[in-house]
Amino acid sequence: MSEPIPLHTRTIRMDAVRVTEAELEVTGHLLDGRPEPEDWFGVPSGLIIHDMRVTLRVRHPDLVVTAASAVMDARPYTLCTDAVAPLQRLVGLSVAQGFTRAVNERLGRAQGCAHLTALVHAIAPVVRQAAGVAFRGTRPAPDPASDDLWFLNTCQAWRRDGPLHTRLLARDVEGLRALSAHRPAP
Repeated sequence: MSEPIPLHTRTIRMDAVRVTEAELEVTGHLLDGRPEPEDWFGVPSGLIIHDMRVTLRVRHPDLVVTAASAVMDARPYTLCTDAVAPLQRLVGLSVAQGFTRAVNERLGRAQGCAHLTALVHAIAPVVRQAAGVAFRGTRPAPDPASDDLWFLNTCQAWRRDGPLHTRLLARDVEGLRALSAHRPAP
C-alpha cells in the first residue's frame, strides 16, 4: 500500500440558541462523506451519504425535551426516513438524568437510526453547557455544597476532589481563574 485511501469522513456540528425566556433549541448536524473508490451495498462512492439534522427543544430549568424533529437531506436508502417519527419518544425526557439510557431504550438498534441517535447523544452535553450560559442570570452560581454539580466527574479536569473541584468547594474564585486556559494576559 503506497498512499492512504480516504474511506469515510464525518463532521458533527452543534448549535444552541435560546428561543424563549425558558427554552433552548439545540440542533445537531451530521455529515458523512464516502470518498472510497468502490460502491458499497448499492450506495455509490463519492457521495455525501448522510446529511442529517436533529433539533431538540428543551425547557429550563428542568431540561425536559418539549419538541424533537429531524431532517434527512441525504441518506443511503429511502427507508431511512422511517426513523424520524420515533424521535417523538424523546418528548418528556429530562436531559439531566438518565438521558443516554432512555434514548437507547427508545431509539436504539432496530427502533431508530444509529446516526440520529448519535446526534441525540451528542446534543445532551450541549444542552447543559448552553443552559448554563443562556440562563445564568435566572439562577445563582452553583452552590458547592449542593447536589447540582452536574459537571463533576464528566472529565478528568472536573474529577471529584481534583484541583478544580477543590477550589470550587473552597469558593476560591482566584484559584479557579488561575487554572483557566483563557486567562487574560498580564
